[in-house]
Amino acid sequence: MTREEIKDFTARISQTNRSGLVVISYEMMLTYIRHAKEELAEAPEVFVWNLKQAKSVLEELMNALDFDYAEIANELMSLYLFIQKQLNSSIFKKEDVNLASVENIINKLKVAFEKVAEEDTTGPVMQNTSKLYVGLTYNKDMQSDITETKQEL
Repeated sequence: MTREEIKDFTARISQTNRSGLVVISYEMMLTYIRHAKEELAEAPEVFVWNLKQAKSVLEELMNALDFDYAEIANELMSLYLFIQKQLNSSIFKKEDVNLASVENIINKLKVAFEKVAEEDTTGPVMQNTSKLYVGLTYNKDMQSDITETKQEL
């Protein structure tokens, strides 16, 4: 994961609620898997490292399941265990073992949780964080030079 991606995820995590945190976790897993696949041929050790990072995020999701909602938690756990098995196989064999299916499942879960997050009215998970504002700035001499800025207030 690049430094810019880490900064972006960190900023988003500091501002989101519980449902949004699940969405960000899925996006992080997809990013790690994408980076792993990009490195497979050139750097197998980087491939393995990225998959281990994705697996670490998955384990956090597994530990966060709320079994007070047993039916959905059990369904999610089944999917998570399948994903974990594919990641473990890919790590052990140092090859892509069904990662496209893993990405497909995570993408579908992400879309579902995005809808849940839109309706989630709880506040941010992290308290006492700076509020982030994003805007565009441009150089008045060169109007085509537009830059996105993030500012903490």
